[in-house]
Amino acid sequence: MNLRDDCGAVVAWVEGPEQGCGPLTGLTFAAKDIFDVAGLPTGAGNPEFAERWGLPTRDAWAVAALKRAGARLVAKTHTHELAYGITGINPHFGTPRNPRVPDGIPGGSSSGSAVAVAAGLVPVALGSDTAGSVRIPASFCGIYGYRPTHGAIPTQGVVPLAPSYDTVGLLAADPGVMERFARVLLSEALPAVGFAQAVIVSDALELSSPEAQQAVERAAQRLEAQGIAIKERRLGLLEAARETQRVLQGAEAWGFHQEWLEAQQPRLGEDVRRLLEMASRLTPGEVGRALSHQAQLRAEMGAWLLPGTLVLLPATPTSAPPLSELQDAEGALAFRWRTLSLTCYASLLGAPVISVPAGQPEAKPIGVQLVGPWGSDLGLLALARRAFGGP
Repeated sequence: MNLRDDCGAVVAWVEGPEQGCGPLTGLTFAAKDIFDVAGLPTGAGNPEFAERWGLPTRDAWAVAALKRAGARLVAKTHTHELAYGITGINPHFGTPRNPRVPDGIPGGSSSGSAVAVAAGLVPVALGSDTAGSVRIPASFCGIYGYRPTHGAIPTQGVVPLAPSYDTVGLLAADPGVMERFARVLLSEALPAVGFAQAVIVSDALELSSPEAQQAVERAAQRLEAQGIAIKERRLGLLEAARETQRVLQGAEAWGFHQEWLEAQQPRLGEDVRRLLEMASRLTPGEVGRALSHQAQLRAEMGAWLLPGTLVLLPATPTSAPPLSELQDAEGALAFRWRTLSLTCYASLLGAPVISVPAGQPEAKPIGVQLVGPWGSDLGLLALARRAFGGP
């Protein structure tokens, strides 16, 4: 393997023959280390998880589908531990270095996948997005991130975190290439819809820095150039949605990991240990109330996603903060809640979303989320290519 990983993105290089002919022939990709690759351990960012998971005998569905289409898998990439974090800081294996912001965090949990793309090791990488784990590192590393309609891409062979929210996502340096990979993974039955208007969530801007607000303005201008009308409205539900997902995601994460954690007492980073401890203390009443709130929130928030309508929010409240500011669990937790208030809109609804780079050319990168109605993935991907694929 001739590629150099100067940014610490890669867990393992994958040697293998060139793939056969297909729509992705000649292209390479990497996969986050929660995707099974036959014959290689799946570590999920924890030094003891691979033994618990067992050695995979077949590729994850998404990996196999891309290989069948002619793409060649060349690496497995680092992840925030158990895919349960948004900073990308991993106390066991080190933190991949953000190629665009040398002192900044890469974002997570798909940290290595984002860094591998941003560093030019691969044009596309597989990641996962439960609460923002593709969109956040895409924003911080200045690349494109795609979370599909929930359930549109099979998750077989991917270590779960919270299956009600887990999705297989893509990170890419070019939206046109990302669209090509997505078409392989998505059902061709999805309609290629168009968009007539975009709604900016004003209270999302209030949670964000001036640089994030300006990024939304620049993204809106790009969309206006495509003939899309821009509106601004107040939703008033973002923090409630974040708290609802926090409870339900935590309950599912604890349910999946509980037996292993209690039996083996594996080493955990402080931030992940804290999140799992919080989840372990959730009561049936709290989970039941969160389920009720989720139904109500989905109805109210989903009413914005009319056919032909986009919803715009910053992908992150700031550009990548310095690694030194988020080393302690308290700082990381506060940053987590602020950031997830922006990403929870698409996550709670299960709607498709693309994070597009929208920062100033010479400034730190920062992304903007384009959220579309359920099943509008192909139209959303095509719009990202047309509106954001050039200078």
